[in-house]
Amino acid sequence: MKLVSLFLNRTFKAPLWLLFRLLYRLRIEGAERCPRRGGLLVVANHQSLFDPPLLGVALPRVLVYTPRATLRRSRIYRLLTCGLDLEHVEREGRDVGAARRMIERLRRGEVIALFPEQTRTQDGCLGRITGGFHMLAAHAEVPVLPVLIEGAFEVWPRGRSRPRGRGRIRIRVGEPFEVKQMERGEAARRVEQALLELGAKARPAGTAVPVESAAVRD
Repeated sequence: MKLVSLFLNRTFKAPLWLLFRLLYRLRIEGAERCPRRGGLLVVANHQSLFDPPLLGVALPRVLVYTPRATLRRSRIYRLLTCGLDLEHVEREGRDVGAARRMIERLRRGEVIALFPEQTRTQDGCLGRITGGFHMLAAHAEVPVLPVLIEGAFEVWPRGRSRPRGRGRIRIRVGEPFEVKQMERGEAARRVEQALLELGAKARPAGTAVPVESAAVRD
């Protein structure tokens, strides 16, 4: 499966980049900050269904994604992702088995991509950053790389059945940092601050995170 995923990555990365470039004037900033070797945990904000392929074309590494396990109930989803190397995660409660597998993969030098908001934004603002990524990075002793996706919400907002035909998408890559000396909450705040510094849209003071986002467990 990994060989198939690697083949698909090498085959479709350039065409996808060109598609995003032509339709959405994709611009990538800071990709050189992504470590070229060793285990790495990528944490990004979640704006749209375009986010996984956007990360894939923006970063110079092959990424392992972590979709929710319930998606496998869909035959269409299974058909579209049959060649991809994925780590499906149970969202209800703690998926210990998936966590152990991901830690082992990180230790082997692989790159795992997570969206710590755990759900797509409903209004374009940055949601609550959950701290589940901290345990993975701390146990595997790998750096965390914050990545901001900007403009994908306007192109394909939640609730819209298909993306708009034009728009403007920007991806900004931050500096990697270690979390093994941090507490879980401190690591979550560090990621939130990094995304805000990269240009994430902050939620207006006094407004609450939408109920669905706040209710998702780590």
